Amino acid sequence: MKKIVIVFLFISGITLAGYFVISNANNQVKIVPRAQINKINKQEPKIKESFPFDSILCSFPRPILPNDSLLKLHLLGKFDYTKDSFFTAVSAEHCTKPTYLQKETYKNFKAMFAAAKKEGVILKIISGTRNFNEQKAIWERKWETNIKTMDSIGAAKKILLYSSMPTTSRHHWGTDMDINSLENSYFQSGQGLKEYNWLKKNAAKYGFCQTYTDKKTVVRDGYQLEKWHWSYIPISSLYLKKYNELIDYSQIAGFKGSKLAEKLKSIEEYVNGIDKNCKICD
Repeated sequence: MKKIVIVFLFISGITLAGYFVISNANNQVKIVPRAQINKINKQEPKIKESFPFDSILCSFPRPILPNDSLLKLHLLGKFDYTKDSFFTAVSAEHCTKPTYLQKETYKNFKAMFAAAKKEGVILKIISGTRNFNEQKAIWERKWETNIKTMDSIGAAKKILLYSSMPTTSRHHWGTDMDINSLENSYFQSGQGLKEYNWLKKNAAKYGFCQTYTDKKTVVRDGYQLEKWHWSYIPISSLYLKKYNELIDYSQIAGFKGSKLAEKLKSIEEYVNGIDKNCKICD
């Protein structure tokens, strides 16, 4: 077996590079010039890299997080975002109903909105921050419908296809938003497809990532594909890390079906069940 070591030589300001090829059999050493190595490399098949999320999403300035006491309330959705200094109201130009987001999230969404508009793409937020009570209302409305014809596990699993248990929703954090439609079919053709393709190509430039990608092509747990759900990663990746540090199943409570949270692995498979490209900034 051969070991390959890269060697750089500096002579009169000129860099010469080659490889030492060392044979374990006789410890002989020879230098292979750069030109020869380049020729070899050209013959090797190159793996096409995916969109460079790590270099773009994580190039944003590290945000200032609230202290752990307030952060815990953000993570669980148990606070009034209309009075929280980290949050701000979204202009009617950018949303379809009264909406709040974290200030840094909104600043970068506005930049993305302006860039998209120049290319004929209009991005409207149809849902932003939701607190515990708002998420509870969504969850329990669906629970009451499902429990009529299903057992409790079945009722919860059906909700968990697309909706979070209160205290586990990324919408509590002020970093996540639903854009333009809540139907995957909308984004499959026409204007919806144009919007989705624009987001896939450009959203990372502004710090945003699609958290719930297609499980047919991406290995992850949790919710089904949501082409509409986008997250501001410079903050949400840190919130996810803190969620795993500060929150446990004893705090997932106060709504119908909450006792099923641990059995359904709500933290392991749903809170953490996002595209790997959306976890990278820590």
